[in-house]
Amino acid sequence: VEESLTSEDTIGNIDELLENTESSVCKELEISLIEQGDADKEIIFNTYSQVLQRIHSEERLIATVQSKYKDSVEFKKQVIECLNESPNVDHLLSIKKTLKSLKARLRWKLVEKNNLEESDDHDGSEIEIIKQEITQLRNSVFQEIYHEQEEYEKLTSLVKKWFPELPLLHPEIGLLKYMNSGGLLTMSLERDLLDTEPMKELSSKRPLVCSEVDGQIILLKGYSVDVDTEARVIQRAAAYHRAWKEAKEQSGLLPLIFLFLCKSDPMAYLMVPYYPRANLRAIQSSMPLTSEEALKVMKGVAQGLHTLHKADIIHGALHQNNVFALNRQQGIVGDFDFTKSVSQRASVSMMVGDLSLLSPELKMGKPASPSSDLYAYGCLLLWLSVQNQEFETNEDGIPKVDQFHLDDNVKSLLCSLIYCRSSVTAEQVLNAECFLLPKGKSAPNTEKDTEYTQKKEEELKMRNGETNFD
Repeated sequence: VEESLTSEDTIGNIDELLENTESSVCKELEISLIEQGDADKEIIFNTYSQVLQRIHSEERLIATVQSKYKDSVEFKKQVIECLNESPNVDHLLSIKKTLKSLKARLRWKLVEKNNLEESDDHDGSEIEIIKQEITQLRNSVFQEIYHEQEEYEKLTSLVKKWFPELPLLHPEIGLLKYMNSGGLLTMSLERDLLDTEPMKELSSKRPLVCSEVDGQIILLKGYSVDVDTEARVIQRAAAYHRAWKEAKEQSGLLPLIFLFLCKSDPMAYLMVPYYPRANLRAIQSSMPLTSEEALKVMKGVAQGLHTLHKADIIHGALHQNNVFALNRQQGIVGDFDFTKSVSQRASVSMMVGDLSLLSPELKMGKPASPSSDLYAYGCLLLWLSVQNQEFETNEDGIPKVDQFHLDDNVKSLLCSLIYCRSSVTAEQVLNAECFLLPKGKSAPNTEKDTEYTQKKEEELKMRNGETNFD
């Protein structure tokens, strides 16, 4: 019975509580419905504004505290990193010592091989064994040079973060020269360590030799330098190399592998990949690019110019000999003569067919600019588009684009490049309609191009397959 009474009491209390709540809500609603006076409104508005200001102030304070906390965590992390990453050049010096020993052994083997070859009763099998040893030593030298570069990169990172005094504390390691060259210069490579083959047919202006490094065919370009020229060559090559490193394979530029100085002669050597008969002149003289292939290649060339111009570098020497079409698909821009200034490079008159690649402003004596690069680019694109057709030019030597039957998008781009290039950038060229359309849309007479390509391929198959270096 007691339990029943307790339950009823509880239910009664709940009912009473609900009634009170309902009554209070009704009173509150009645109060809120009463129209407030202007003074009350102003008090409420001021109070509301003050509350908002304090909330915003509190939010800013919380954001400041959070930011300082993150900074303190990052600082603690960097301090721990600094304590754990104290600079140590011993490993680099050890690599240099190993390199010195390997190069000495390699030189001795080269002398031994030459002596055997010059002897009257030399043993062919013994020479072959020595040649294999020489190849192994060369590979070991390059492996150590790559390890040396890795150590230089680690030390460079420490210099930039924590220890700017490191190059001055250890001048014997040559860290400052490495950093100034953008990681391109090596002091451990020498020309006589390589098995080189002269390439006189490629250039009559400077020493040019071909060799093989780790299975890759490379070219060594030799530049005659003095003290002043040497510094400028390193500076210009480093700027080009840094621009390439930003995007590497996507940069549209020919990579530079190594730059090294000759110890016995005033020569600087630049190592680059070698692409036999892959420049536009060689390709167009043997099996010309189809319209579709030409657009793919020239889009890559536009990317290369964009990479250079973004780094404030003017090529100044764009022509069919230093633009490469890798696998007839990927276009890349070759390097230039790093001993010459941009004005010296741009003053050399280059022709593609009967068309001069010098822009009208260069002929008038004005300085080279990105626009003059784009004019040469436009002339190359026109040359690829019309192939062996003759050019008509106006009195300034500017080609008349309208004389040719071209795809509308290609013609529009050519007119922009040749007539209105001062308002065009390489980045805009990359986004031109002829490069953005689906495959095959911007290439007129594709069937004829394909048929022509097949005929040329058949002709090439009939040849002996010998490679002509250009």
